[in-house]
Amino acid sequence: MPHITIEYSDNLHNLDESWVLLQVNKALMGLGIFMDADIKTRIHGLRSYRMGVAAAESGDHAFVAATVELLSGREFTVQEHLGQVLLKVLERTCLQAEGPQTQISVHVREIQSELYFKSVSKRS
Repeated sequence: MPHITIEYSDNLHNLDESWVLLQVNKALMGLGIFMDADIKTRIHGLRSYRMGVAAAESGDHAFVAATVELLSGREFTVQEHLGQVLLKVLERTCLQAEGPQTQISVHVREIQSELYFKSVSKRS
C-alpha cells in the first residue's frame, strides 16, 4: 500500500505517462512512510469521458483524477499531507502551458485492513 490510480482525459496529448508515474512514486518515497515495493501506481488515458455539457463539445477542458487507497489506521494529517503532495506533483507533471484548461483532483480513501488480501511470491 498505497495504490494510486490516475485517470486523465486523452486531450492531454503530450502527457508522458511513464514520467508521471516515476515522479509520483519518487514523491511518495520522499514522505518516508512507505517501502519502495509497496507503492503501486497506474495511469489510464480515457478516450470516452464527458465534462459538463459545453466544455465537452469544445474540447477546451481536460482533467486528471487520482485516487489513493491506503490501509486504514493512518492519521488524518498524514492522509491530508499525502493528498497535498500528490496534487502538487500532478500539477507539475500534467499541466500543459499550451493545452486545455485542466482540473486536477486527488481523492484519498482508506481500505479496511481486514478486507485487504495480499500474496507475495518469493523468487526461486
